Amino acid sequence: MPVFLVKADSKAVEEQPAWLVDLNKIYTEVLDASAPAFVAKALTQPNSWFAGGLFNDHLLGAVLVTEEANCWKLTDLRVRKVTQRRGVATRLLNLLALEASKTNRSLRIMDLEANAPAQALVAKLGYTEKSTAEGWVLG
Repeated sequence: MPVFLVKADSKAVEEQPAWLVDLNKIYTEVLDASAPAFVAKALTQPNSWFAGGLFNDHLLGAVLVTEEANCWKLTDLRVRKVTQRRGVATRLLNLLALEASKTNRSLRIMDLEANAPAQALVAKLGYTEKSTAEGWVLG
């Protein structure tokens, strides 16, 4: 499945309103009714945006990215249930790692304690858990 990385920030979802609908669908499967508030709040946070996995003009998965000086902190990695187990999250994380390396930043994947599938995925991709505060890092 050819998934492409897109930066879904407030400007992008204004230009592509379908992406906002897709983000709400992605997070509704986990957060139920509070998903629209979560997505709206995340889009207003400084230095934060959603990295989306785009296929056929729709976001199939997303992760919230918070930019810091030397790293991107990733939280809330989710893939729509109808497209899980098709490599969307793997492709999304690999593309993010490539983009981060272009800007000399590392990735730190945070808050995976309650997300066993995501823990298994990041471990498979070569990430190791440093500490709860540092998250999972590559290598």
